[in-house]
Amino acid sequence: MKSRLSTLVVPCLLLTSFLAVVSAGAPDKLSTNKHRLAIEIGLQKPWTVSAAVNTQKTGAFVRIPAAVANKIGYSAIKLMPKMVGDKVEVAVSGLSGDIAAVKTCSDWGTLKETFLATYTLREGQEVSVSQLSNLGPNFNNGTLTFRAVMFDEEEGGGCGCGRCGSLACCPASGKCIGCGDCGDVCCLSQEN
Repeated sequence: MKSRLSTLVVPCLLLTSFLAVVSAGAPDKLSTNKHRLAIEIGLQKPWTVSAAVNTQKTGAFVRIPAAVANKIGYSAIKLMPKMVGDKVEVAVSGLSGDIAAVKTCSDWGTLKETFLATYTLREGQEVSVSQLSNLGPNFNNGTLTFRAVMFDEEEGGGCGCGRCGSLACCPASGKCIGCGDCGDVCCLSQEN
């Protein structure tokens, strides 16, 4: 009876050990997940911009109509979303200057920048930027709002992408690209 018990126990222990080693070497679900967070900016048409990961820097630039810009002192808004653990951190700045000739990342960098706030959001959380109200009809209720949402990164390149309605906008490294009538998405260099 004793030898029969050891005949059953030893293979079971070996099988359990084998399964433990195999599962320890398997990649965890988080590291293979192709999803990351993005911000969905509350404009007339929803604008989603993926958060930067690692050393990448993604910038979203929203132009403000001249009539409104003269009242609030900013001609554009800069949002810099980046992943921090399982959250998205968003730095918000107001930009002043002539935006008519802005076409490149370096053009955006020539505008006077006023840092306003940084927000850290979990998926589903939303924030309204109180310093930026009365922004005009392109913004929901005239206020800059954004929320953290999941973003399918399989669509994107370098820094990630933006989505203005059904239009996908994926800038190359060091470049900006217009994203319909929502704004510009830029894959910024480290000095921007």
